[in-house]
Amino acid sequence: MEVSGRRTHGASGRQPFAEEGELFCQPCSGDGDWVVAMGYCQNCNEYFCAACLRVHRKQSMSRNHVILEGKSMPKSLVPEIDVELCSELCEKHTHEIVKFYCSSHDTIACGDCMVLEHKACKVERIQDISCNYFNGREHTKLLETVGEFLQNLKDLGACIQLAEEDMNATYSKAMADIKTFRKEVNIYLDEAEAEIMAEVKNWKKKNGKTFSELNNNKISIQNEIKELKEKLKLQSKKANALFMAAKQMKKRMTGIDTSITQMFQKGQTQSFTFEPSSEIKQIVSSKVPLGKLTEQILQRNPHNKFNLDDMEPQFDGEINIKTYEDKADCNIIASALISPSQIVLADYQNKCLKMVDIEQRKLSIGHELCSKPVDVAVVSRNLIAVTLPDKQKIQFLTITQENTLTESHVINVNGNVRKIAYQNDKLIIGYIDKIEILKMNGNVVKTLPSTCLSWIAGIAFSHDSLTFYVSDDSGKESSVYKFDFDGNVLATYNDKTLQKVRGLTVTPDGTMLVCNSTRNCSIHMISPACKKIKELLQQNEHVQYPYSVSYCWQTNKLFLNTKQ
Repeated sequence: MEVSGRRTHGASGRQPFAEEGELFCQPCSGDGDWVVAMGYCQNCNEYFCAACLRVHRKQSMSRNHVILEGKSMPKSLVPEIDVELCSELCEKHTHEIVKFYCSSHDTIACGDCMVLEHKACKVERIQDISCNYFNGREHTKLLETVGEFLQNLKDLGACIQLAEEDMNATYSKAMADIKTFRKEVNIYLDEAEAEIMAEVKNWKKKNGKTFSELNNNKISIQNEIKELKEKLKLQSKKANALFMAAKQMKKRMTGIDTSITQMFQKGQTQSFTFEPSSEIKQIVSSKVPLGKLTEQILQRNPHNKFNLDDMEPQFDGEINIKTYEDKADCNIIASALISPSQIVLADYQNKCLKMVDIEQRKLSIGHELCSKPVDVAVVSRNLIAVTLPDKQKIQFLTITQENTLTESHVINVNGNVRKIAYQNDKLIIGYIDKIEILKMNGNVVKTLPSTCLSWIAGIAFSHDSLTFYVSDDSGKESSVYKFDFDGNVLATYNDKTLQKVRGLTVTPDGTMLVCNSTRNCSIHMISPACKKIKELLQQNEHVQYPYSVSYCWQTNKLFLNTKQ
């Protein structure tokens, strides 16, 4: 006869094959019977079948034990632990040992403490309840919390390392900037010195020429006077000849006198002295510093990481940016994050800029432009720049205190400028197949033509400002290039799934985010070395044809502009 829940076995009495997750009664297995366990006693740390469990509950010594049944049973036996004697001394009663636990106040104490302070509480002996604590809910939660603390400390170590790297990069950049500025100052002073010294030399050359002419005239007149004197001397004994010579000489003497007077006048040359620039002299006397260090705090938080590797975007909502003034369907071709609560959009078809209040999730400002914009960059909290290819210019706009957009000034460029990026008083602009680096006044610092570029789709500075990235869409193949400021290609990113590259942005930790603007879209996450990390939002129902991407590290939010 076969008993329910019992497994047959051979003469050896070995444990039969157990199904997945199946446990056996320990008292029965000790007698060679393998019966499936129906319950587990936390106090005894033992599994029981239905029959043994009934007996266990009836016995006086075990009737109050905690029994777990069904899915509540642990998957394996809890390891045996020793119940050692309590030995920790009480802080208040230094001769008493801590032996008791008050569940009402969740505190441990000695017998004197319990008598004096916990008379009305439920008090238990630690040695009676400590075995059940092991691997219990509170113990497990405590272990999880400790694990979280250790992970947070590990994350903190990574943040400290990143902060040290930032500090070293900041130090190197600051030192380089100081030396560059000092070099500019030296160049300016050298040029100013050369200019004023050239002026002094011109004065000297001019006066030297005058003195040479005077000396030549003086010698000529001196010879003429000597000749007249000799002639008078020779005619001194001939009355008629002397008289005639004297009359002739008298006429000539008037001319000589005039010439000598004029020579005296020319000899009175103007002198000069050097007068230092009052502005530069004031700077020197005031000992004004060469510059100042502006503190920038980079918040690194293990719960708000810059590193996006282990994150996956979740759809949070849409913002409607269509207005009654729009004359065509919206075509948001570019965007730039001004602050965690504000983003600016470039609407190509409607020839305007639109600013969105992220917190209120609504359009806050609209500004009509004279031409179709292609890209927009944030210069400062109150200044943005937009490219207008048809006008061959960059239009700057100010965000006023009344939260309106006002056109500020214009930079004319050498062609149909399309893409733009700004960082550290430097602009990088992209035409179709070439790049220019500009000063803020529009002066071209350098032109960087490149044979690898055929249709520039995006430009962005690297996080350390030492390099920059350019995305290129040739139609057949899309790529992302990493350049130095001499135009050398340092790294290249190619991926067969990147079919139509559009928006490009760089996060504070150096990670690149690039839009793959197709129907089955995705966002490529790329390392600073142009290596693929992963793809985000693949075939997401909420996102189609993304044209631009922005990331806010303060709020951990990703913003995409899509073509509906």
